[in-house]
Amino acid sequence: MTYSADTTQVGFVGLGRLGGPIASNLASAGYAVVGFDPDPAAGERLGSSAVRFIPDAAECATFSQVLITCLRGAGDVHGTLDRLREAGSLDGVEALLDLSTISPADSEGLARQLGKDGVAYLRVTVSGSAQAAATRQISLMCSGDEELYERCTPLLGAVGRGHVWLGAAEEAKAAKVAVNMLVGVGLASLIESVRLAEGMGIDRQRFLDVVAQTAVASPFFQAKTPALVNRDYTPAASLALMKKDLDLAVTASSDVGTPLPLTDLARALYTACDAQGWAEKDFACLDELYDQPDLLHGTGE
Repeated sequence: MTYSADTTQVGFVGLGRLGGPIASNLASAGYAVVGFDPDPAAGERLGSSAVRFIPDAAECATFSQVLITCLRGAGDVHGTLDRLREAGSLDGVEALLDLSTISPADSEGLARQLGKDGVAYLRVTVSGSAQAAATRQISLMCSGDEELYERCTPLLGAVGRGHVWLGAAEEAKAAKVAVNMLVGVGLASLIESVRLAEGMGIDRQRFLDVVAQTAVASPFFQAKTPALVNRDYTPAASLALMKKDLDLAVTASSDVGTPLPLTDLARALYTACDAQGWAEKDFACLDELYDQPDLLHGTGE
């Protein structure tokens, strides 16, 4: 039986910038959704959404046939599940879909523990911003048991424009680490290109309009254009999360023996931004670093 809207109760833990819109879209598609977030303001951000916010993660899990987690990191995922396990709240959960960006090694450990709990585990990773999540324009990469993936296809289709199954183990988490590495390095190169063009007398907006007509044009570059033109770093994806993602990539590179010199440099740049207290700005705030050449010293400039 598939996890369709008319038969499935969903608990959603982690109603942040990404999780909140995804949970709301599930509810709009007819799923019965309860949500929990440690930040009480998350309930207020849901607005008129049909998601029922409850201030207790254990109650959220008790309600659920399918439990979805969308948290900042592996420690948050493991900590949450440990608390639910101790409360006995996982007993009725059939499947966990984890949307968090965590390392393949952490996900493998999660799979082993969930197997002992009798909970099926689908790794689901998200490609797209919070704005894309709100308009169901995210893409989903999945791995784990293929039959479970097939059962979850109505649910996945309710929140994104497409989804794909990559394999039976940690392929989705591995792909997400590599994709996010490309995002972080790609934005750094775009910013440097904008700065060079500006230095040669080309207006930012005009240059980015040119980029949009070239072979390197992408929806991601287009989405970041307003932030770079207006120097508005209201977070769509925070610098703290991008730095974490590049940390995951560098750790993975060490595990598999693949050198990442460009990523090492990009991580140093984002680390310099973090040291300025910009962690909760959008990671496009890297642009500001170029206004302070002394901060670039030591990053490999």
